Amino acid sequence: MDDSLEIKWPWEMIWIEYADEIIAQLKNALPPDHELQKHDLFPGIKWDRRPIFIVDDDTTGKRIFMDFEKMRRWKKTKFKIPTMTVFKNTAEVAERIERDHLAECAKYKED
Repeated sequence: MDDSLEIKWPWEMIWIEYADEIIAQLKNALPPDHELQKHDLFPGIKWDRRPIFIVDDDTTGKRIFMDFEKMRRWKKTKFKIPTMTVFKNTAEVAERIERDHLAECAKYKED
């Protein structure tokens, strides 16, 4: 099974030089007792110029969509966390990338 992804605009790979800084930001956005605090996270893919990531959870092997533009309350507390969706598989991630690519390209098409 091929787990490779074709990354298309508006998505982009993050610069590895910024990975540690982004990981720290992801962890700081979660409450101390959130289950993802104990997971090894790597933000490999980012929406160009927006705080939206596709994060590899190396602890579970899953990928997580994390949207910092759409925050939500966590467990009836005042703490707000990014909206998160766990992808079922690589195909689902590829579908998301393709859908976002087509939607963004449509904004710039001439009539």
